[in-house]
Amino acid sequence: MSETFSIAWLIDTARTYLAFHAGEVRLGARDTCILILALSGALVSALNLSRIGRREDFQERLDALRGTALTRAEPTRPQRSPWYHRLGTAIAGTPIIGTTEQRALLSALAAAGIRGHGRLASLLAAKGCSAVALLMAGGLLLEWRGFFADSTTMQLVMLAAAVFLGWRMPDVVLSRLAARRQRHLEQGLPDALDLLVFCAEAGLSLDQAIEQVARDLRSSSPDVAGEFAAAAAEMRVLPDRSKALENLAQRAGLASLRSIVATLNQSIRFGTPLSDSLRVLAAEMRTERLARYEERAARLPVLLALPLMGFILPSMMIVVGTPLILRMVDFLQQAVAGGSGVGGKLIGVP
Repeated sequence: MSETFSIAWLIDTARTYLAFHAGEVRLGARDTCILILALSGALVSALNLSRIGRREDFQERLDALRGTALTRAEPTRPQRSPWYHRLGTAIAGTPIIGTTEQRALLSALAAAGIRGHGRLASLLAAKGCSAVALLMAGGLLLEWRGFFADSTTMQLVMLAAAVFLGWRMPDVVLSRLAARRQRHLEQGLPDALDLLVFCAEAGLSLDQAIEQVARDLRSSSPDVAGEFAAAAAEMRVLPDRSKALENLAQRAGLASLRSIVATLNQSIRFGTPLSDSLRVLAAEMRTERLARYEERAARLPVLLALPLMGFILPSMMIVVGTPLILRMVDFLQQAVAGGSGVGGKLIGVP
């Protein structure tokens, strides 16, 4: 009887504590046990899958180190391009983007240092997404704030302006990236020319010198190192080395680099010594860089005039003029108090 009572008590207790209530969801003890078992099975399965995945990754790394590819019975499927590449390709096929516009965008991407397959498609996808995002934001803003509620024409004009702004926003970002990269190239080119002079005087050929400069400047000037590395790779592939140098000048878009390329092409054609010419060009570029720094320093007083007048001058006037104003207020109060006292005495005289 005690055993029956204890078992029944345990069953009632389990039913009481295993019951689950959450709002309108009510689970009994049996349903709760099934849910716990299902979650435990899912957790164990996830742990086993992660362990199997790590084992497969380790095996693939071992096979890659051994130089043997994994043999699979089924043929490998071609990898599908990302969605933004497909979207950019679709936008490029429309009449909105012509051949001239595509070339201009490719030149801007090269000037900004963005390379790789599908870069134009990615840029066009970014332009399209930003245009749609600003269109939706402009529509929500007009609907929420009620701007131009009585004029449908003005609302359409505002939405068209939002679309145009969103379409041109990636171009502005790209131009800023290109300007910053050109500034980095201008700062690192004199050091690259000095290294080219050292390599030429050490007896290296032009291809080896450019490749060595690309390796040495990888930490200090990554942009210059990338351009020189690309030029060295093109010089190994292209039959005409002057074409690779011209591509280098075209990608960078710097007038000083064009003079360097002209000097290198002259050395390639006529066999003139590189060291003297490059040393003179390096000195000229350093002088130009110093002149740009002096120009920026000369513009600082003009640029600092507005912040000085807007923030520093009012604070200085408050600090200097507050004691004087307080003294004047005290003097006027004393004068008024003294005048009222004298007047009262005169009035009280019989």
